[in-house]
Amino acid sequence: MNFVALDFETANSSRASVCSIGIVEYENSAIKREYYRLVKPKNNYFSPMNIKVHGITKQDVADANEFDVLWEEEIKSILEGKLVIAHNAQFDMGVLRAVLDQYQLPYPMLAYNCTVNISKKTWTLNKYNLNIVSDYLGFTFSHHHALDDAKAAGHILLSAKEELGASNLKDLVERTGTTNGMMYEGGYEPARLNKRKQTRKASARTFIAASSEFDKNHPYYNSSFVFTGRMKEMKREEAIQKVAELGGMYHSSIEATTNYLVLSDKTYENYKKGQKTNKLERAETLLSQGHSIEIISESEFIQHLTHSSRT
Repeated sequence: MNFVALDFETANSSRASVCSIGIVEYENSAIKREYYRLVKPKNNYFSPMNIKVHGITKQDVADANEFDVLWEEEIKSILEGKLVIAHNAQFDMGVLRAVLDQYQLPYPMLAYNCTVNISKKTWTLNKYNLNIVSDYLGFTFSHHHALDDAKAAGHILLSAKEELGASNLKDLVERTGTTNGMMYEGGYEPARLNKRKQTRKASARTFIAASSEFDKNHPYYNSSFVFTGRMKEMKREEAIQKVAELGGMYHSSIEATTNYLVLSDKTYENYKKGQKTNKLERAETLLSQGHSIEIISESEFIQHLTHSSRT
């Protein structure tokens, strides 16, 4: 997936008071470029409340450029024509519009979406703050540092794609029932969260075995499974149902109690080349801590489905 993750920090209650900006550009779901700058607000007033949040002061930005200079020389070319994502995009895109208006600069042409909205349609959590969703996904970062916050938003988007088995950004937007916002010269349209039934990942309660009589010697009996990547031979829902029929359990995310991480064959081939999904990185972290997680390919998973101690 190709997209740009964006985050702003502001100096005071004015949305135009940008004091730092973080941008992470992704190409084929991998980080291509990182961009971070301190920014001198036009009025250069820092409220104590905002300083408490991000720790940036007037002295820190004394030698920094104002936004209009950075926009023309560096930022515009990174954002224009791209799909931009932010956590609580209503705020960050509002900041972008406000600071462009302050300097009487035209809006760029871009599409954008909100990882708060996408998170709400992907996971069931009590709250969807950036730090809460990131903690749920096992992603550590320095909250309220613009570059780290942008990375966290990017991680959430990629995790949602993986969780829902989406093939690309368009597919992810459709699966989550969200609508991209737009910015264009002279106006904008907000990103929206459609109020239809939540597009949820499969839950353990969704998949119930038809019988309570299980082959207790089957390797999948009483084992917990996590899947990553788009499977070729069967849909993920079908694979989870087969696990349930064998007395196994499905988890949406990697946990210390996970027994099997099943990779689609394509993901498995990429893994052998050193390319790792978020779930693989989490699994390797737990393995390094002494937890027992078996990483297998889709083909291996299907092969073991037919195993039975009764045959």
